[in-house]
Amino acid sequence: MSSLKVPETPRYFHASETKAERKGLVEYADLPAIDLSKASTLEGRVALAVEVRDAMTKHGFFYVINHGYTTAQSERIFDIANVPFEHVTSMEKAAYAGTMKDTGSYQGYKLRQYW
Repeated sequence: MSSLKVPETPRYFHASETKAERKGLVEYADLPAIDLSKASTLEGRVALAVEVRDAMTKHGFFYVINHGYTTAQSERIFDIANVPFEHVTSMEKAAYAGTMKDTGSYQGYKLRQYW
């Protein structure tokens, strides 16, 4: 029986609260929440498809709730997702940089301060 070795990934730490957030000066987007517990039935999956389509066309983003991930699994997902932002060299990022301003294509890595 083989064992699965999980690769080491640097730990991601969420950004600290800002002064503006503490003073209540930051407005957050009112994003829809997609409830994946509905996926257990055909009717629920049909409803979810409509909700996801609407969320993406109206907001571009959404929250997912009742996904079944543990806190540890969610933290691991954030750890992995942070690797391209913090642990890839600037030269490597530049090699895959997108050219949104020039071509209108959103393919590629968007370097910080691009806009």
